[in-house]
Amino acid sequence: MTAADETPPDLGWIAPGHHGTPAQTMARLRAICAAVPDLHGACLAALATHQGLPREILAAALLQCRPDARAYKREDMVSLLTALHTGGREAFEAVQRSRRTADRKAAAMPWVKD
Repeated sequence: MTAADETPPDLGWIAPGHHGTPAQTMARLRAICAAVPDLHGACLAALATHQGLPREILAAALLQCRPDARAYKREDMVSLLTALHTGGREAFEAVQRSRRTADRKAAAMPWVKD
């Protein structure tokens, strides 16, 4: 491995509010859509990597990039993105809550080993 191989790519554009120009954003979204075979995965990857982009704009971009999304209206795509975000967050927080509860139960029975 060379030093150039060890240099991580610049991922600053992923930070909220640093998504770049519209042309750069569209190029990245096209690449994501081309790389991810299903609509769910493409929407999830686009939402995760473009958190600072308003969902209305992200939805419009995905409608341009994904042939399988063209059956939806922009409002429908916004709803799909919102469902992914909200459902994912709620599930994440539910797992966190369950782990905190499990830790308390384990503390009450110190003789139990995982």
